[in-house]
Amino acid sequence: MISKDASSILEYFKAALNDLRVEAVPPENICSDDTFIEVDQTIKTIRAASAELGNGNLSHDIKGKGYVVGAIKNLQASLRNLTWITKTIASGDFSQRVHFLGDFSDAFNRMAGKLESSIRELEEARSHFEMVFQAIPDATIITKIDDGTLMAYNRAFMEATKFTDEDLTVGSFNICDLYSDHSQRESFIKKLETDGFVENLEFSFYGKDNEEHIGLISSKKIFIDSIPHTLSVIRDITELKAIEAKLQQSEERHRLLADNAADVIWTMDLEGRFTYISPSVEKLRGYTVEEVMTQSQEEVLCPGSLIQMHEGLARAIESVEKNLPFQVFRGELEQPCKDGSTVWTEATVSGIYSEDGRFIGMLGVSRDISERKLMEKEIRRLSITDKLTQSFNRLKLDETLEQQFEWSKTSLSPFAIIILDVDHFKLVNDTYGHQVGDRVLIELVAVLNENVRNRDVVGRWGGEEFLIILPDTHVTEAVVLAEHLRKAVEKYPFTTAGRVTISLGVSAFKTDSSPETIVSQADTALYQAKENGRNRVEVM
Repeated sequence: MISKDASSILEYFKAALNDLRVEAVPPENICSDDTFIEVDQTIKTIRAASAELGNGNLSHDIKGKGYVVGAIKNLQASLRNLTWITKTIASGDFSQRVHFLGDFSDAFNRMAGKLESSIRELEEARSHFEMVFQAIPDATIITKIDDGTLMAYNRAFMEATKFTDEDLTVGSFNICDLYSDHSQRESFIKKLETDGFVENLEFSFYGKDNEEHIGLISSKKIFIDSIPHTLSVIRDITELKAIEAKLQQSEERHRLLADNAADVIWTMDLEGRFTYISPSVEKLRGYTVEEVMTQSQEEVLCPGSLIQMHEGLARAIESVEKNLPFQVFRGELEQPCKDGSTVWTEATVSGIYSEDGRFIGMLGVSRDISERKLMEKEIRRLSITDKLTQSFNRLKLDETLEQQFEWSKTSLSPFAIIILDVDHFKLVNDTYGHQVGDRVLIELVAVLNENVRNRDVVGRWGGEEFLIILPDTHVTEAVVLAEHLRKAVEKYPFTTAGRVTISLGVSAFKTDSSPETIVSQADTALYQAKENGRNRVEVM
């Protein structure tokens, strides 16, 4: 048994450590004892400091000494440092890292790294969109639906209208001012609201020189920050309409213009037979005019484009039979050439009418767009390619993963993924510099591509992380491949950096999962590989 005074002292200290309010009172004869006073003051210091830290007050002045008080002071300093680092990251500076909070440091640094990668990927996606937007060969604009305010435009629009950047002030320039007939704008908006899109609608508009133009506008309704906008592509057909008018006035002038045009100009009846074709067809396809005039529809167009021709003829026949305006057709058609190759052309087809309004036939203009198709192919390649490693980028990986998941869910075929990253990659950058670090990532992709199957998809997931999608692959097979990749990388002599290792996480498709779940499981497995010593494979 302990004495009554000792029991009172213990009750007091117990209350001081555990209770919100301390109502216990120590014996009076103890209160003046130096040791008691020192212990009591330390407990009060700990209580006050813990309360302030718990409330987020990192500026509280912690007084006192001793191991516990010192540890609380160290925790306060660490939290202050963490707050400062968090603020630098919020301002866009990702150079700082946490190294003083044990296991928390690794998790925090991984979060900061993923945030930095996400920001970089958003910047790359915006750069890709701007590049594709500006590379579109036809005038392209984005406007608000309600008032026609111009929000974005490309160089082709400036060339078509002769406006400058100073003229086209985004947010104040109104596209409605360009319409020469505002009823056309009303018809355009009505169709857009009804169908959500507009295709090849003819309208008249003014350029900067106040000269009237005729265009075909195709638009789609999109939402930006929940506000309805239109993405519109405008094709200037002023010259084509002028040619059409001249052709109607004079057959002789028709022949003169067509025979000397660089594009292939042709006329056709409703049965799909040519009634005229310009000599430039020989330069385009290698066949003479006489040979083309005797060709069947199957010989004029490749199978995929032949379907468009049949659909276009059906619409033309319906319009003529119902005495409706001819719907102008504009599309890309693939045509066979005499040497066995094919050529892509852009065809614009309109109706020809006599002075009394009688339908005569169809007038078409075919233009060689081979170079444009190559450019579009290159733009597509760039939009799905990581600039540094030339592997697929995050955009392509997300798209492929979604497609593979839907296919596996339908067909119940297996697939797996591997997420990997370079061990101690920061050390490589700090030791040799970022150029060597970039070289390591380039060489790593080369090693991965040499050791995966042709059907596997390799891409940069972000930073030094890479994702591999494995179609028709069970999880056990994926683990075997991951181990093979680990060994291949470990043996590879990286330029300057020498020996480099990777950690890998594996997960597989399950019928009750989702793409996000599969990635999350692989990421967790990768984290386990890091925790268990790195240079290893883990599976979820």
